[in-house]
Amino acid sequence: MEFPKQWAQQMSKGEWIAACLRLNMMNGEYLDERVITENQIAKQFNVSRSPVRDAFKILSQDRLIQLERMGAEVLPFDREKQQEMTDIRLMIEAFAFTKVIQRKDLSDIIHNMYQALEMMKVSVKFKDPVSFTEHDIQFHELMVNACEHSYLTHLWMQMKPLMLSLVYIGMRRRMIEDIEDFKRIIINHQKFVEAVEQQNRHLMYEAFRLNFSDLNNDIGAFWSDQM
Repeated sequence: MEFPKQWAQQMSKGEWIAACLRLNMMNGEYLDERVITENQIAKQFNVSRSPVRDAFKILSQDRLIQLERMGAEVLPFDREKQQEMTDIRLMIEAFAFTKVIQRKDLSDIIHNMYQALEMMKVSVKFKDPVSFTEHDIQFHELMVNACEHSYLTHLWMQMKPLMLSLVYIGMRRRMIEDIEDFKRIIINHQKFVEAVEQQNRHLMYEAFRLNFSDLNNDIGAFWSDQM
């Protein structure tokens, strides 16, 4: 799978190589390769070994490879890892929601979420999974940023490259196989905005359940007994 060119802007060579490898590793395209080497990847991308070494460090932090003396072992991105990612995402967004609804100035946040939602609709109309992914991540990031919690934002940004790849893989496949399903996705995202607008915890729980239940079977664990 080709990494979207527009996402490569402002990236160093090492970051770009890591992004390309990350996308394909998460898409299951390295299942038959247990070990990759710096020389192998340098030749593949027509670069020196230095940016490949940088890329390997990034992918090691992503827990997608394990660095070895003679190269790097590719770690499978399986269903368990995918659920672990959604665990972290749910923890971040659930906490962010509880902080955001305490704010008195919600109008700008709500306006921006509706704006991102409209761009998601446009992306579906033009069958553009790259644009849809960008605006989907932006939609959720608005709530994370709005809670004004520096460590939470830092954690989100660390996870963002992985989330971007995972969402893009899923949305690209869905646009090819089941474009009609985006009607459901848009409606579910509408519930996120309504939950913030109404400061309604029950509605937000329902939005999370509708959006993530296919990826995580324990969503209720992220909400208090007050739900």
